[in-house]
Amino acid sequence: MSGASLLFAKSEVPANHHELNHPSPEIDDLLGQFDQVLACEAVRQSRSVYECAAPRGRVGVIVGNERRGIPSKVLKKADQVVSVPMIGRGLSSVNVAVAAAIILYAMERDLGRKRFRTSSLSYNNVDILISCPPNPCEIGSLLRSAWAFGWQRVFLTDPGGAWFTKDRSKVLAGRAAARCEVNRIAVCPEGQLNLQDYDQVVVCDSERTGTPLSRFTFPTHGRVLLVYGDGEISSLVNEATNHIFVDYAAAPIEASFRHAGSILFSVVSQQLRQRHG
Repeated sequence: MSGASLLFAKSEVPANHHELNHPSPEIDDLLGQFDQVLACEAVRQSRSVYECAAPRGRVGVIVGNERRGIPSKVLKKADQVVSVPMIGRGLSSVNVAVAAAIILYAMERDLGRKRFRTSSLSYNNVDILISCPPNPCEIGSLLRSAWAFGWQRVFLTDPGGAWFTKDRSKVLAGRAAARCEVNRIAVCPEGQLNLQDYDQVVVCDSERTGTPLSRFTFPTHGRVLLVYGDGEISSLVNEATNHIFVDYAAAPIEASFRHAGSILFSVVSQQLRQRHG
């Protein structure tokens, strides 16, 4: 999505490293290739990626193991430590691939220099409708992001039964990806949505039409419905509809459902008044 190269490295190389068919390089051997190295980790000294201007030159971004994080000896070698701001209780992280996608998007679009204007709206004024998730893991991971970025409820159009299903294997896969043991987000069927409750609708789909997300200023008044995904949403489109798209760098690449959606939710959360009523 970002046009970046991807490398896998080990901070500790096993004794039989040279006997492996595809040995991973030591991370120390890679760090010297970059003018600046950013580590993505939620620690005390980290800065929000939205407050960090993109470094010049060749930049390396390190993301670590989702549960164990980046080893401290590797963190010490980074020029900057950045994190993706989260306010959802109970979650210490988003999916590591999601975090990487958000960091790379913010760096590539240099959102740290832009600094978003904070809307007068709070989370209570903004509802999310997710449309047509492709599979349980994608919607589960996106629900994890929605909770981490501040929403306590989402609406869902699910014609394929990716979430609202009695298939046990799908239920287990989706709930595991959502981290439901600590994620308390309420998922409501679209039928409970009343369009008359909203003054404006913001639609973000895969058509890449409208305003790029990196240049979009969120509405400042009224109640807003944020729609993400594809499928039949013509009933939502009227004169009060804004069309936006996630303007990731490698446009010919089709972004995964959870990655583009998580970038969208993260960026929008930065423009809302922080904290629920």
